[in-house]
Amino acid sequence: MASKKKEKTEAVDWFDELDEELEKKTEETFRDMGERDSKLADINQQFIKDFWRIWIRFEKINVHFSMKPEYSSFAKIKEFPENWEFKENFDFAGVRTIRLMDKTQDENRAGDTLLIEYYTDEDSFKVGMFFEFCEGETYYKYSGWKRIYARYMIWETDFPLKSKELDKFHESLKDIVKVWYESHLKKNRSVILDHINQNYDKIEEYPE
Repeated sequence: MASKKKEKTEAVDWFDELDEELEKKTEETFRDMGERDSKLADINQQFIKDFWRIWIRFEKINVHFSMKPEYSSFAKIKEFPENWEFKENFDFAGVRTIRLMDKTQDENRAGDTLLIEYYTDEDSFKVGMFFEFCEGETYYKYSGWKRIYARYMIWETDFPLKSKELDKFHESLKDIVKVWYESHLKKNRSVILDHINQNYDKIEEYPE
């Protein structure tokens, strides 16, 4: 009888030890996730602010972009479009894609896109900036004509960002925006496409 009681006590002690370890792991994980979400929220505010300011600048020359997330979701507009502030209840930590897409119909510009995305690559959580555009059309036997899009990498780093990475991001962003803007002023899409082709690496192409 005493032996069975001892076995029961040992079993309880074993589980108590495991339960304590699991509780510790739970607290550590939630703490790490909370720290990551806080950093995500901070950097996404910066990214969204940068893209919204670009949106405003292109609007001044009547070049219209669509933006994701939409300004109505993240901004409280006092006087459209420049007098605004962030909404307190917007989930900045939940944003995984930030996008500016050209809506201009001339020269087949519609769909030219500058975007920021978060993704996992070989167990590393990364953030990158890319430029996408339609390179032309290809005929597929079973699905007909499809537009072929190319994706070029403009900037990439591990998350959370290390020191000076935000400066590198802004240097890359400035480079693309200046040429994109010039291409619209000159009404010549080749200006931006040639610049992308000559200075950045194509990492993917896909039909749509």
